[in-house]
Amino acid sequence: MTASRGSAVNATAKRKAPVSVLFVCTGNICRSPLAEALLRDYAGKQGLSARLLVGSAGTHAWDGNLATREARAAAHQWGLDLSHHRAREIRHSIMRASDIVLAMTRSHHEYLVQTFPESKNKIYLALLFPRRLDSKTRADTDVPDPIGESIGYYLEVLEMLRPALPDILKGALEEETA
Repeated sequence: MTASRGSAVNATAKRKAPVSVLFVCTGNICRSPLAEALLRDYAGKQGLSARLLVGSAGTHAWDGNLATREARAAAHQWGLDLSHHRAREIRHSIMRASDIVLAMTRSHHEYLVQTFPESKNKIYLALLFPRRLDSKTRADTDVPDPIGESIGYYLEVLEMLRPALPDILKGALEEETA
């Protein structure tokens, strides 16, 4: 009986912390909170939410801002909830706490690599992950900014992000075992 308890304790001690996935856009009020909610929902439906910590931040966010009304409405149409979201600007502490950082555009990717060079190996373009951004990357790998657009445009952003979810989840789980 003691051996069983010891084995369970050892297994728990060896278990790695959840993988932290961070989505980054500009203001952290449109794209990245939508991507955060979408991945959190997808992982939950796969029964894997306990293995991931999903967050978002912005390169030029004003801490505390709400997601836009249109983002909240589009999220609601997809069964997602952004009512508790508060924007935060990316900083060193957030980057250090993140295992995988997924930029919404090439310009976000470039900003992150330049601002946080010590984290360059964990920064990816969201729609490419787990592949790396290179000179041959097509322009349609950027997630367009829906700020100021209709709810329909925000729904298109969600549709654009959805196909990337399986690769993001798979890559995060591979990071967990690395």
